[in-house]
Amino acid sequence: MQARDPDGAAVRFSTMIAQLHRAGFTALLSMAWLGACSGPAADQPAATQTESSSTWPGDPVTSLEDIEGFWLVQSFGDFEPGWQNGTPWRRAYVQVGKDGLSYSVGCNHSGNAASLGADAILRDTGDGSRLQTLMGCPPDWEDRDGRFFGFFGSNPEVTRPGEDRIILTSAAGELVLVRPEAWRLANTPELSEITGRWIPISANNYDGWGHSGFGIGENAGVITIGPRRIVWSQCPETPVAIRWGEDARLSRVEGDPGNCKAVERAADKGAWEVMRMLAASPAVVRTGPHSIVLIDGTGEKGRELHLQTEDSVLNPPEPPPAPPAQPRPPPPPSPPPIRP
Repeated sequence: MQARDPDGAAVRFSTMIAQLHRAGFTALLSMAWLGACSGPAADQPAATQTESSSTWPGDPVTSLEDIEGFWLVQSFGDFEPGWQNGTPWRRAYVQVGKDGLSYSVGCNHSGNAASLGADAILRDTGDGSRLQTLMGCPPDWEDRDGRFFGFFGSNPEVTRPGEDRIILTSAAGELVLVRPEAWRLANTPELSEITGRWIPISANNYDGWGHSGFGIGENAGVITIGPRRIVWSQCPETPVAIRWGEDARLSRVEGDPGNCKAVERAADKGAWEVMRMLAASPAVVRTGPHSIVLIDGTGEKGRELHLQTEDSVLNPPEPPPAPPAQPRPPPPPSPPPIRP
């Protein structure tokens, strides 16, 4: 993987957004992921998915306004995003606006001006180029980026088999998009996967694909999720009684977070954000082998609280070995002697 200059990437990304706005394409952005991607080299299917799109009927879609909003990628060809292959919740998406699209399949972000005609064909109404972020990712991720970005220039036909899904089909392949809540309900964790001791890491607000957030800080404490209650070590006097259902929510049935003394004493909003989320009957999404996210609002807008297992924080895995050092090039040959 070739290293890239993060400052240069940020400048190029800002230029990209400005040019897209001038083209009439609006992308919602508060903070882009400008860190290096990481993940397994092979495309592995997500653990739980819905039925194959090849069996679905679908009505033609003839207007972008009919499908405007934020969609998650359920599948792109044989690739099914999921935490198992490094593309968890909200990392692979298509945001549909009135005049165009923004999208990512887990690594870089791009977009283009577009239109849908009476023939249900999605056409690129720009110059065919694809401005994008320049994050360094494994080669197979970057190859998938290229195929995914190019797909939106292949004039796909757009059909809608139901309220929560749309299918784009062209000679370049098939892309299935799903509303976030439908994706979440098709990928719910078991209660046994989320009971235990968790450390709150960060809190985010999101609006479409844009998001902003902050770290919880040194006084994060430990959240213990049990079958019937949640206890945060910073507020042990205010446990939250919960009920777990098939919709994978920690539904609050009792507990008043307003009595938490840690929230009253906190100098920052991290403690307040933790208790506010625990009292909000949040949905739970698995985002990694040692991580989950609590969600208040699973559609276009909402809040997230990212949690990591206590053991993985206290005993982090060994970092991957550094790449072998490149051999030093031989010195250049001596110049020929100067003749008098």
